[in-house]
Amino acid sequence: MVRRGVALAAGVATALTIALAATLVARGMWPAYAAAEPHKSYTLAMLVARLSVGALGTAAAALVATIIARDGGAAAWWLGGLFLALSLPLHLRGWADYPAWYHLIYLSCLVPIAGIIGRIMAKHPAGSGTAGSARLRR
Repeated sequence: MVRRGVALAAGVATALTIALAATLVARGMWPAYAAAEPHKSYTLAMLVARLSVGALGTAAAALVATIIARDGGAAAWWLGGLFLALSLPLHLRGWADYPAWYHLIYLSCLVPIAGIIGRIMAKHPAGSGTAGSARLRR
């Protein structure tokens, strides 16, 4: 239980770090993005970039959580659910700021991305519990 809590915390920290780094890079290297950000007047390319960063952050967070938890990928599913629970109120509050498709894609992908990465990593020795340890001993 403690291991899973640490794994979830590390996953959240990973996702936040990726989101912050991507935002800083976008602001610095994409002047139009920096100009659009205060008013949330993003172009389609900017919205796709934001969704891509969200997907990357979720996948990386699930990878980290699975490696730390070593629970066969269960922590990744929990992490996806946590991300959904944390994101849903924010997206509902800011529904008018973005197109509906943006919110729907973002929210509907959190759990599946995390879970699929967890399942993939569970098959890898670094992300599995006893099954991975047994494979390493062979």
